[in-house]
Amino acid sequence: MLENVIDIAREAGAIARQHFGRLDERDISRKSATDLVTRVDKEIEGFLRKRLAAAVPDATFFGEEGDYGALSEHARVFVVDPLDGTTSFIHGHPFYSVSVGYRENGSSQLGVVYLPYFDQVYWAVRGRGAFHDGKRLAVSRTDVLGDALVATGFACVRSRLKPDNVPLFSEVIYQVRGVRRCGSAAIDLCYVASGIYDLFWEFNLQPWDIAAGMLIVEEAGGCVTDLDGTPHQGTRGSFVASNGRVHDAFLAIASHHITP
Repeated sequence: MLENVIDIAREAGAIARQHFGRLDERDISRKSATDLVTRVDKEIEGFLRKRLAAAVPDATFFGEEGDYGALSEHARVFVVDPLDGTTSFIHGHPFYSVSVGYRENGSSQLGVVYLPYFDQVYWAVRGRGAFHDGKRLAVSRTDVLGDALVATGFACVRSRLKPDNVPLFSEVIYQVRGVRRCGSAAIDLCYVASGIYDLFWEFNLQPWDIAAGMLIVEEAGGCVTDLDGTPHQGTRGSFVASNGRVHDAFLAIASHHITP
């Protein structure tokens, strides 16, 4: 299955590359007042749904751009973000990705993230490790939060959801070496897995944002939990992914911002 999914993700990424930097206003619409979607998102999701169904006929599909019911209703399912980082894609920022996760009975078993602009692929299979273009991944060994390069995002702010990430971000920024933002949670998670980032957190993400990347972090030796430290289930919500060594120090700060 892995080789098929990697090939399909690469083909989906080729569609994105063809349109990158070539969109006009007719190609962009709004799902809500603050959430954008392009015809490329929809085209890639249709492509992935068709190709994955042909590759694994007994698996269902759960993607960002359609109505597929509740994730809990799917026993064997591909959880897909056809274009993670749509805003980046629209603005010509190269950090966007195709994310394909595969779950069985609520547990992620396979994850593939493809970065079309950079022609890079990250993948993991449960129990078999995580890889970047064939090279085995391992999280960083940074063990002091003050030495950590961390990443976050602000989907919650864009969606006007409360509580949002701003109060926690405002405290964390004084406690770490630096903060970066790609605009694609799937890429951020891959960068934790590869040791580029030491930690990534975000509020109010969806299953398709993290289905692949979360497994890649875990298989690279990292840790993924909710902001209260309980294991994250790969469904919607807020979470933190790290190398494990700076996890508790971050959770101590996050505890100031968790609503009971």
